[in-house]
Amino acid sequence: MNKLVGICVAFLLGVVCSVAYDFQDDDFNQLLSVELEEVYDSLDEIPTHPRIRRDEEAAAASEEKCKKRHRRPKLCCAELTLDALHDKGKELCRACYKEVTGMEKPDRHDSGHHYKKFDLFSCEQVEKRKSDIICIHQCIGQKKGVLTEDGSLIPEKLTESLKQSFANESWFDQAVDKIVLTCVAAAKNATENPAKFYTGGLKSCNPSGIALKHCIFRELQLSCPADQIKDKVSCDKFQERIKKGMEFFDKEGPGFDVADASAEDQ
Repeated sequence: MNKLVGICVAFLLGVVCSVAYDFQDDDFNQLLSVELEEVYDSLDEIPTHPRIRRDEEAAAASEEKCKKRHRRPKLCCAELTLDALHDKGKELCRACYKEVTGMEKPDRHDSGHHYKKFDLFSCEQVEKRKSDIICIHQCIGQKKGVLTEDGSLIPEKLTESLKQSFANESWFDQAVDKIVLTCVAAAKNATENPAKFYTGGLKSCNPSGIALKHCIFRELQLSCPADQIKDKVSCDKFQERIKKGMEFFDKEGPGFDVADASAEDQ
């Protein structure tokens, strides 16, 4: 096992005992991937008049809804609310993407579609993408006013933001206190115990923002009342995956040490 392979294995496995989000949740990774792709594909869109934009969005509503159902994880509840929040936050996400990556307009492939070279076998590019996503979510949290200048969470702002965002979900009032309590702790732990990166020269951001989003995504689906669940079989499987992931990463024990991988090269 050569040194490069050892380091790559460390990148992919992450630090098991870390309480920060380390990109090991397949469902949440799928959500992040779709959001990042949507932002990238829209970087060179020309702003249109609000009325024209509304007409275009209405005309494409059915097609877009179909895409979301197929490309994003199938959720237990609050799907329409989350879709609306996602659409509402696109401009902010796009602004933070540009701010973090410095990219104003993507390259195009010969076919005319957006195209960006990304080597799936490059550890450096994988780690840079993780770092960019962490920094983008710090930027978003700061612009929303729920994170401080250094990226730490402001608990009272989180409660206010969640209640406003899920005002149309009648069941949410019963769940919000538990979600806030759990996710405040997750954000704090992420700040105190950030996931380790092994590529030098990357911008360092507070991972509380991405940890917070992951926690809300997870806890929201675990809190869905029975009368809000449209597909119980799929929801049960989804919740089971979430619970197994929580049990795995909550286990105490030594994490994967890059030095251990490198030692095998000797």
